[in-house]
Amino acid sequence: MTRIFIIVFCLIIIKLPAQENFFLNPIIPGGYPDPSICRVGDEFYIVNSTFEYFPGLPIHKSVDLVNWKLVGYGLHRPEQCQEAVNLVDVQSDGGIHAPTIRYHEGTFYIITTNVYYHEDTQTTDFVNFIITAEDIEGPWSEPHVLEGAPGIDPDIFFDDDGKVWYIGPHSPENPNFQGEGEIWLQEIDLDNWALTGERNFLWRGACGGVWVEGPHIYKRDGRYYLMVAEGGTSFNHAVMI
Repeated sequence: MTRIFIIVFCLIIIKLPAQENFFLNPIIPGGYPDPSICRVGDEFYIVNSTFEYFPGLPIHKSVDLVNWKLVGYGLHRPEQCQEAVNLVDVQSDGGIHAPTIRYHEGTFYIITTNVYYHEDTQTTDFVNFIITAEDIEGPWSEPHVLEGAPGIDPDIFFDDDGKVWYIGPHSPENPNFQGEGEIWLQEIDLDNWALTGERNFLWRGACGGVWVEGPHIYKRDGRYYLMVAEGGTSFNHAVMI
């Protein structure tokens, strides 16, 4: 019986390399939450949340969506994380949350939120910012903070007419219940790294407006599609389009 088992095991080992369509999850093992992906030519790029850790915003590259190689970090210099984007003394559940990576006309963009809690005032800062690079491996720019952008989980959308849009969630000024939120959109002036024009309300949520977040806009065949997460991160979690 032992001899038969060894023979079968050896046959399995010999056979495995020939199964080109076979792969195992996770494709990127370890702590890589909140993935955002974009494609440039034949290559795919993924960026992830890193919370309080430095270097931050790891970037992986792949040509087949299965085999990924770490090629750099969006936050790779200490001076990127010492001022408005503060990772020096950030709390363990703060820091960099839910980045989005995009590519437009020769430039990579990562937009994300740094969450910082002030114990003395018991208030939380949500600093939404953009970093850019011409090469995915860097160097990446200093953070461009978008003043007046509330909430977390921002998205950046490049429309066909040349306009650039910020999409994000925020809580009403006087929420009626915990987790009440809305999705809003506003144009971005990339020359001055500032929000401009009117702020537009898009969506309150299909799950009673509870924890509506993580918005992304896509355009296909002349139509715009808004994808959002709702219902929180437990059993009521949902994705709406």
